[in-house]
Amino acid sequence: MNIVPRVIVVDDVQSHLDVVCEFLRLKNIDVVETGSNGIEAVELYERFDPDIILIDLAMPTYDGYYALNKILSLNKNAKVIIMTAIEDVKNKKKLSDLGAIDVLQKPFELNRVVEVINNAFNDQKMISKTSD
Repeated sequence: MNIVPRVIVVDDVQSHLDVVCEFLRLKNIDVVETGSNGIEAVELYERFDPDIILIDLAMPTYDGYYALNKILSLNKNAKVIIMTAIEDVKNKKKLSDLGAIDVLQKPFELNRVVEVINNAFNDQKMISKTSD
């Protein structure tokens, strides 16, 4: 049995959400749910307990910073990937310091998203195997 990553994708731009989710599904990644703001990101994380959550940084009604902080306060080991069009090295460092496992600069190659998800998921599987 092949275990696949379970992810949630959160972005306020529906067309971007659709493209990312469809590509992930084609690459055998289970998109369990989607959302459009930071509050939904936190609620969906609590409800579905995904392996990984991808969150857009700039969103109305609570942004990616809010979601990242809240999710990591719920689970310090949560795997959060931030997607952003804001090109700022300080911003990227701040997100990494806050606990994001990666920051993907929009527009990004969709294969890069798959690579980051699979690496994070495989690292997580390795951790669970060593703690068993």
